[in-house]
Amino acid sequence: MITYLNLYHLKYFAQAVELGSISRAAEKNLVTHPAISRAVSSLERHLGVELMEHQKKSFKVTEAGFLVAKQARLLLAAASYFNSSSLTSPSEESITLCIGISKTLSEIYLNTLLKDIKSKFPKAKAQVRFGTTAEIIEAVAKNTIDLGITIGSQNLPTLKQSVIKTEKFMLVESAKAGQDREEIKAKSFILTEPRYETALLRKAYQKQFAQALPVLFEISSWEVIGQLVQQGLGVGLLPDISIKHWNKNSYRILKPAWFSSEYEVYIHHSKASIQNPVRQYVLHALVTKV
Repeated sequence: MITYLNLYHLKYFAQAVELGSISRAAEKNLVTHPAISRAVSSLERHLGVELMEHQKKSFKVTEAGFLVAKQARLLLAAASYFNSSSLTSPSEESITLCIGISKTLSEIYLNTLLKDIKSKFPKAKAQVRFGTTAEIIEAVAKNTIDLGITIGSQNLPTLKQSVIKTEKFMLVESAKAGQDREEIKAKSFILTEPRYETALLRKAYQKQFAQALPVLFEISSWEVIGQLVQQGLGVGLLPDISIKHWNKNSYRILKPAWFSSEYEVYIHHSKASIQNPVRQYVLHALVTKV
């Protein structure tokens, strides 16, 4: 039959070594001197080594004893976290889910998502952080948010990323601009900071016209680009999802044969096991819709 070390015996011995006295260890634990001595003897029998030099009026710890005391302290520290509270599921009142998302995607996903969370977990709390793809992924990696929903992705070893939708980028201009519908070569463009799709457009334009793409502005916000496009300031490269709620008479989509670019909507979360039922619900709800 397998027997295991008694944690109280380990505690008594480790404290005796720390305090340099069996009597002091007995006082600290409100037990008798013989109780500590019996605990040490029990450990010695179990481990098959002498932990102390057993001499009257002498407290000398052997080399093996010091090693056991060191390991005992580590074991006791770990055991202090293993209690009933660590085994129970968090109450719904204590659950908070922090979501990172771009404002572009929030128009499509956020309203429905928050309503679902409120319906399934009425006492849980949801927090929303807006940012760029890079900012959101970094926040998930640092565990400052629980889930990130982005257009595009970055491969990080600590994160799991799932595609939840595939759509297209569009070249969009105001319906007021270029009433004569001049050739695309004569137009100026408004892009985000360098990304895969912007690099693809620049390369395709260079190949088609043997000149660099005329970029009027670089702005790290599809929402702002959309506003400038609607004011007639240039052609914007925008995810189709961002123009879903525009007045259909307010814009025109350009479809040059030489350019096409798809994008993927990703949901990001840590690979680490996290006890958060709201997070698990959202992951399942979004990923299974693919």
